[in-house]
Amino acid sequence: MAPPKHLKTRFRMGAVGLVVAALALTGVAPARHAFEQRRQLAEVQAQVAALEERNARLASRLNRLSDVAYMEKLAREQLGVVRPGESSYVVVPAPPPLKPAAATKTGPQGLRQRTAEWIKELLGKE
Repeated sequence: MAPPKHLKTRFRMGAVGLVVAALALTGVAPARHAFEQRRQLAEVQAQVAALEERNARLASRLNRLSDVAYMEKLAREQLGVVRPGESSYVVVPAPPPLKPAAATKTGPQGLRQRTAEWIKELLGKE
């Protein structure tokens, strides 16, 4: 006697489901690994681009520093170097304004307080 038709169909569906599940489970890890590798590759490519840009800036600066005219300009601006026969002027900023004199107290003072103030004035301390 043959098994009923619905059992054959269930068995086939179950077998197909197991095969699909097995394929899905075995494909998840490699797919995740590939995705992680793509992310890492993008990060490394961004780092390489940033380093290449920095390298280009440094090479440009190195070329400028080998230029005699540029070095003279830097020496004049940053170190105040002058050629023989030239005059160098330094602009000194104005001093800060003086503080206004403190208002004198108009109340009665004791001998000790007047003596302390007299000593401060004598020493030039405020």
